[in-house]
Amino acid sequence: MKHLHFFILFLAGIINAQQTEAISWDDARINDKLELTTSKRDFEKFYKADNITAPEIDPFCELPNDDKTQYLYYKGLCFEIDNGVMNFRHILFEKKDKLFFTHKGVRFDSTTKLSDFVKLFPNAAMNIEDYENMDGMGKLITLPSSNLVDDSEWRFYFKGDKLISIECHFSC
Repeated sequence: MKHLHFFILFLAGIINAQQTEAISWDDARINDKLELTTSKRDFEKFYKADNITAPEIDPFCELPNDDKTQYLYYKGLCFEIDNGVMNFRHILFEKKDKLFFTHKGVRFDSTTKLSDFVKLFPNAAMNIEDYENMDGMGKLITLPSSNLVDDSEWRFYFKGDKLISIECHFSC
């Protein structure tokens, strides 16, 4: 019986060690105060949306069956709205907007360097990918979500050694 307790503690330690380089939805905030899931009503108490649109058609994924899903944009933020509940989708960092993303007290913004990110998530350095978009070439680092229930992942986009965007990506 004593060995069983040690074995369980050992397994718990291994599982915890494997989750250290993951992003927890519950431990992340925008500007240290805005939760990643919030009601549209609570959001509108402090912010005014720049734009609310219908989802774009993705040729690889099917659109939701209901017509109530929308995207809310505020400065560099994008939230998906479904039945009055807003869920974070991405943040674009621009120096003028002064938006930042925090996870467990660590701040990510337009001044975050790729080298600093790799120090925080050393295993992620093995997964750095090149990407190309309309603005040119950049680096992409993908981290898993600490939520084992969904299939989301966190994508950190860098250009010229600076963080330009964070996206919570859900596969189809």
